[in-house]
Amino acid sequence: MAKHRQERVSREILRILSTALLEDAKDPRLLDVSITDVSVSGDLSVASVRWLCPVELDRDEIAKGLVAATPYLRSVIGDEMDLRRVPALRFYYDDAYEKGQQMSELLARLRANGEMGSEEA
Repeated sequence: MAKHRQERVSREILRILSTALLEDAKDPRLLDVSITDVSVSGDLSVASVRWLCPVELDRDEIAKGLVAATPYLRSVIGDEMDLRRVPALRFYYDDAYEKGQQMSELLARLRANGEMGSEEA
C-alpha cells in the first residue's frame, strides 16, 4: 500500500512541476526544461526530480534556476496536494537520452565498420 502511495505522489508531483514550469516559469533559464521523472522517498520527505533540456543550453545555469525556483515550486505542490509536509526537491539532470544517443551512434559505427558480424546458426 505504501509503495502505491509513493507512486501516486510521484506522478502527481511530476504533473504539478511540469505544469508550473510550462505555464508559470518567469525565469528564462527554465523555459525549455522538461521534467522526465519524479521519485519520492518512502517517507515522502524527498522528491528526486529528473529533468532534461535541449543540448545547446547551459545545464549549470538551468540547475541554478531550478534551485532558485525550489521554494516557489514547493509552494505550488503544497497548494495542490493534501500532504502533511511538502517533500524537499532534489534536481538531477536526466542523461538517459544522451547515453542512448551515444549507444546508437556506437552501434551504427560498428555496423558500418563491419565489426558486428551476423551470428550463423
